[in-house]
Amino acid sequence: MHDTTTVTRRRAAQCLALLALGAALPAHAARATDQDAAAILARLDQASCIVEGRGQRRLVIFFDPNCPYCHRLYEALRPSVGKHGLSVCWVVLGMLTSSSLPKAAAMLQADDPLRALRRNEDDYDFAANGQPGGGILPARSIAPRTRARLQRNLDLYRSARLAGVPVMVWRDAHGAHLSVGVPSPAGLRAILASVR
Repeated sequence: MHDTTTVTRRRAAQCLALLALGAALPAHAARATDQDAAAILARLDQASCIVEGRGQRRLVIFFDPNCPYCHRLYEALRPSVGKHGLSVCWVVLGMLTSSSLPKAAAMLQADDPLRALRRNEDDYDFAANGQPGGGILPARSIAPRTRARLQRNLDLYRSARLAGVPVMVWRDAHGAHLSVGVPSPAGLRAILASVR
């Protein structure tokens, strides 16, 4: 059991961690363009995706295993994934914290990467030091093939000059689009309704 001071400090540390991770989002969101989105979708075959849901309507999400905003988006998508032909292509990055890369590797090296992704998100929490973190155990070693796959994911992400996560990329009736950060519930509903 924690005393009030410990709980207050932990919550303050969590808020600071969230603010630090989200600080870069607005500036880079303004620079990302539909042209960047089209370029990402054209090169998506170079990425290592963890596909969730079956269907022709595809939403691509770049995420980090330790990103609290990515976790919020994951939770917000639970009612929609796999419904009405919506599939999500989760492109894992390992860039936010020192444990991000080995956690990303653990997902890609797992016998069942989708199960590993779900374990990471379902067990997401904040550590005692207030740092956010996914629940999957970091890989003890990263195979060269996995390291190369993660580098290709990062290269594709950087090709659009992005710096924040999550990043959603999708195509609708009018072309390709890109969104950085977690949209409002209404915004997310509109994006999901438009995905083709």
